[in-house]
Amino acid sequence: MRKVLKWVGRGLAGLVLLLVLGLVGGWIWLQGSLPKTDGEIVVGSPEAPVEILRDAAGVPTIRAESWNDAFFALGYLHAQDRLAQMEMLRRIATGRLSEVAGSMTLDFDRLMRALDLAGRARDDAAELGPEVRSALEAYSDGVNSFLETHEGPWPPEFLIAGSPERWQPWHSLLWGKLMALRLSGNWREELDNARLIAAVGPEALDDLFPNKMTEAATIPGGDIGDLSSYLEVLPREATLGASNVWAVAGNRTVSGKPVLANDPHLGLQVPATWYLARLETPEGVLAGATSPGIPLMVLGHNGQAAWGFTTTHSDTQDLVIETLDPGDPTRYLTPEGPVPFETREETFRVRFGDDVTETFRATRHGPVISDVNEQASDAAEDGRVLALAWSYLAAPDSSPEALYRLNFARSWEDFTEAMRLWTGPQQNVFWANGEGTTGFYAPALVPVREGFDGSLPVEGAERERLWSGMIPFESLPHAVDPTEGLLINANNRVAGPDYPHLLATRFQPTYRARRIAEVLESEPRHTPQASWDLQRDAHSLMARELVPLLIEGLPADETPAGQAVALLADWDFHMAPDRPQPLLLYAWLRALNQKIFADELGDAYWGYAYWNATGVSHVLTNAPRWCDHTATPEVEDCQWARAEALTEALEWLEGIGADAPMAELAWGDWHVARLQHMLLGRVPLLGGAYQARFPVAGGNYTVKRATPAWEEATPLRMVHGAGLRAVYDLADLDASRFVITAGQSGNPFSPHFLDFAPRWRDGGYATLVADEQAEGGRLVLRPR
Repeated sequence: MRKVLKWVGRGLAGLVLLLVLGLVGGWIWLQGSLPKTDGEIVVGSPEAPVEILRDAAGVPTIRAESWNDAFFALGYLHAQDRLAQMEMLRRIATGRLSEVAGSMTLDFDRLMRALDLAGRARDDAAELGPEVRSALEAYSDGVNSFLETHEGPWPPEFLIAGSPERWQPWHSLLWGKLMALRLSGNWREELDNARLIAAVGPEALDDLFPNKMTEAATIPGGDIGDLSSYLEVLPREATLGASNVWAVAGNRTVSGKPVLANDPHLGLQVPATWYLARLETPEGVLAGATSPGIPLMVLGHNGQAAWGFTTTHSDTQDLVIETLDPGDPTRYLTPEGPVPFETREETFRVRFGDDVTETFRATRHGPVISDVNEQASDAAEDGRVLALAWSYLAAPDSSPEALYRLNFARSWEDFTEAMRLWTGPQQNVFWANGEGTTGFYAPALVPVREGFDGSLPVEGAERERLWSGMIPFESLPHAVDPTEGLLINANNRVAGPDYPHLLATRFQPTYRARRIAEVLESEPRHTPQASWDLQRDAHSLMARELVPLLIEGLPADETPAGQAVALLADWDFHMAPDRPQPLLLYAWLRALNQKIFADELGDAYWGYAYWNATGVSHVLTNAPRWCDHTATPEVEDCQWARAEALTEALEWLEGIGADAPMAELAWGDWHVARLQHMLLGRVPLLGGAYQARFPVAGGNYTVKRATPAWEEATPLRMVHGAGLRAVYDLADLDASRFVITAGQSGNPFSPHFLDFAPRWRDGGYATLVADEQAEGGRLVLRPR
């Protein structure tokens, strides 16, 4: 027996040794996927040699003899550092994820094919001006030159995805189309609203959304029935973007020149959305945040002017309920009679499965999106389908032309002419130049609706048209050189109450915007450092206003609930990671949302539930009837609801493991940022080497946006915030400051995979000026 055990032990030891050797061998082999950053590479397309200097963090300065050569080099660099990210971008937008992931992503692929983003990108590329087409071609040549010259294995993601395909110029347009989809989410709101109205009636929307801009919504065209089946089957998109931006005029700054600050907020991801770079040619400079897949600065400066974006959260989409012809389901009803659907066939290659060929339909209003899976098709058995009318899809997309011109705009006139070409998504584009001009425009194709407000799906059969046109460019929200010297937006309403056009029925809460204004207006003179500090401001105006309402009338005694009340009463409202109060507040806000709204809304609650501080505040101050629990004969008041919710919140915290003495609880034990490689970061034992995890200050409503997760699987973890922070000093644009969340490289074996994370966490930054010592490498791309 001992001999048998000895042999078994030796066998297991041998297997472990082989496993370790295999892992070490694989690790060494995959080191070959890292790009060459020193020396010289002979490539095909640039007209003259291009020099690339990288600093210690891998941030490149490109020195080229022409802009097209610079765009070529940027394409080469993006492919060197973010090839897998570019591959993912292309597969998502073209509806080809299932070729890699199998049938689990087929429904999402169906949605992308239904929208036909790929077909639209091909068509739009052919309509662009010659300068933009040349830039796209040069960039594409740079990507493909890397594919041709790279030696060694591809990054580890390609072990699953297979070898990368060649890049084509129209692929770069997919980035803008995916961003437009991500930042234009009203079609989800329409379905949620329909479900809420079915549960509690249209008048309730004024309480559920106290910042709503129109009267109580009704369903146009009569009763459209229960739309909940559509709601269940349409994929819920990722969290909508949010951002902060402000411009401080020279008459308020120490230097006498403007300061412009911008931090766009998206879901945390690795690699980051953004890639920092500086491009230099004899004609000028571009520096700032690029994004892999496109050749231009999305956010940055050109040596004389700087720009930044926030999302307007306008409503540019309408869901249209189309009625099928009862005698011929290949046709749908219009005021002129039944007309046939436009149709096209698409074939999906599915990994581990058979190919799938399906027919996609479109109506006069837009693509039918209720065909995305079998359940949705079943939901249409009542003789109706949902089409998406979206102004962004209603005309050729000239936004790439606008972005190109924005990169080189030096005067207000240049800027406005660039914005005139922007079709979507609607953004608040802030701009400042060294001459002292500050201003913004909110460009896009924004529809003018006829007889409805866009908050609910609309019947299409009886309507001659949905829209009478688009808001004229000159009438879109804009301002230049305001007398007060401040321009601020944090996704709050961008136009005043007298604005004659309806942009949307609701906007983001004003907490961040009011906090920014509070700080900026309190300063005698502003500096770039002050803007940098303000971007990381974790004082919660929401907490300052809501906590007194929550604790009013509740005892601060020795019970657990009383201890929580006492702690919250003695708080400066700073969302610090070492304090218990933020944890108590968010747990209480979560429980109180459910206590107030879940009984009335029923199943519709889960389409409404979120942190919802404005809804809770409105109920506590103006609509206490919601505090009554409908399942009991008694009439409960809001003090009862607050007390019950606090008790339930403390039980929930204990259930997730927050069971230390209350004063020792810490927000940062739960509110953590986790930056990890999407594959290797999840491997047991090895994952820690490919991820960064740390506590984060802030919350959903602070200037330092750090949205906690609502989901039970990862309670309170930070899931949404600033992927980029940038502060532009118009007195010295080379002194402008930048930081991104993770690192320049998407390759987990690179030293630059996560090396920006400590700077992002601690308030550090980079300035995008050439490192003449080329600490990160000096590479020359030499034409054949």
